[in-house]
Amino acid sequence: MFHDKHYVSTKLALYSSDLQTVLIMRYPKRAISGLPGGHVDRGETPDDAIVRELMEELSITVDNMKRVDFFYNNRIILAYTAIAPADIVITPTDPKYEYAEWVAKDDIQTTKMAPEYIRFILQNWPKF
Repeated sequence: MFHDKHYVSTKLALYSSDLQTVLIMRYPKRAISGLPGGHVDRGETPDDAIVRELMEELSITVDNMKRVDFFYNNRIILAYTAIAPADIVITPTDPKYEYAEWVAKDDIQTTKMAPEYIRFILQNWPKF
């Protein structure tokens, strides 16, 4: 099931504690955006992969994640949602290549991102 090409990835829609924004990954060298997460390594569960990727990319842990969807975007994406604690501190490992930014719901449609990610973010946006 898991090969060198990493056919399965995990992604997280992390909503701010006030439910006004979602955390988007920016990739300046490629001029695109996405969701935090990454591929599932051989012998790793998807739940372990998303925890590892969040720590590697942003130096965060999120306790209330739940897997809510899956879709195809050049690979199978297992998609999670969570609400960030109010005191979360995001620390990207190398902002020259990738960094995180909180984006308002009204701005998601104009973000240069795969349509599957936009759909996922908007369909799962938490309500007060």
